[in-house]
Order: sequence, then structure tokens, then C-alpha cells
Amino acid sequence: NAPINDPPTDGSGPSSPVVVERTLSPTVPQPSNSPSVSLSPSLPCVIADASQYQCGNPITVKFHFDDALDTDWIGIYPCDEEIYLHSIVWQWSCGSPFCEEAATSGSIVFDSLPYYNNFGPHTWPVAPYNNNDGTVNRCFKAVLLRADGDSVPPYVDLCESDEFIIEENDSSGCEIMSSAYGL
Repeated sequence: NAPINDPPTDGSGPSSPVVVERTLSPTVPQPSNSPSVSLSPSLPCVIADASQYQCGNPITVKFHFDDALDTDWIGIYPCDEEIYLHSIVWQWSCGSPFCEEAATSGSIVFDSLPYYNNFGPHTWPVAPYNNNDGTVNRCFKAVLLRADGDSVPPYVDLCESDEFIIEENDSSGCEIMSSAYGL
């Protein structure tokens, strides 16, 4: 497994490229209108490397999914999210929007906003935010997702990590935000 470095070709994007370790599937399954998925009984599908983070610290997510497609991705969502529209931040499971093979297992590090996250309300760092009832949400999860047809939400939830906490701090963007997307 070699790290895959896919910096943008147009000069845009974060100062450090996204690095993903991955294991490719032997064949690339073709997408269908009704995807068939099954979790591997030997490994949990998505695992965050910690149960608590300081805002802005890297979040490493390991994944394993035997029926992977080259269009699968992992997003960070609030814990109470059950319909997956727009994630706070996301990355392709294969490490690039130009995947030619599906990544059945590997790890992804969320430590910046990937250049391809400029479509939609995505943000980094992931910070706690105020709920509509005035309480503060610090609970998040990583979700392995797939589009069922065109890339229009809601997306298909293949599996989720355990919940993890992100604590606010004095770093830029790490104060308690007014919403999950910092808007």
C-alpha cells in the first residue's frame, strides 16, 4: 500500500495534499440503480482513531468495505444526522476525485479542506456548534457514503463510525460556531 498524493492540477487547494493509504479491490464493480452492499464480518467498516479531539487536530478514519465502488466517500456529520445531505467535510475513499479503482480498505486523514470540497457548505476545522435549542453540539461521526444514481443527496449510508467528541479551543475557526457549517 503506497500513499497516494493527488494535488489539484489547477493550482487550487490546500497547501498540503491529501494523503490516503488504500487497498484496491481486484475488480471495479459497475454502479447500478440498486446497489448491493455487505459489511465485512471481520472488521468494523469505519473507525475514527480517537473518541475525543481538540478542534483543528487531525481526525484519522480507517475503513474496510468489501463491496466498495470508486465513487464511495467518507464524510464527517453531526451524531444526530440520519439523512445524509451535505457533510461538514468529506474525502473520496480512494483519495482522489479521479479514482480508477475502488478502495476496499485504508485510512483517510481529515486535517484540511480538500480542494474538491469547494462545492457545497463544507468547512475545516470541524468545530462544535450551537443547536437550535441553545445547547452546544460536540458530537460527530464519520460515515461511509455512496450516491444512489446521480450525485444528488440524500446519499446512501453504508456504515458509520462510533461517535466522537470535538472540543472547542482558542484556535482560529475553533470557537463554538452558529451552525454545523459555520454559517
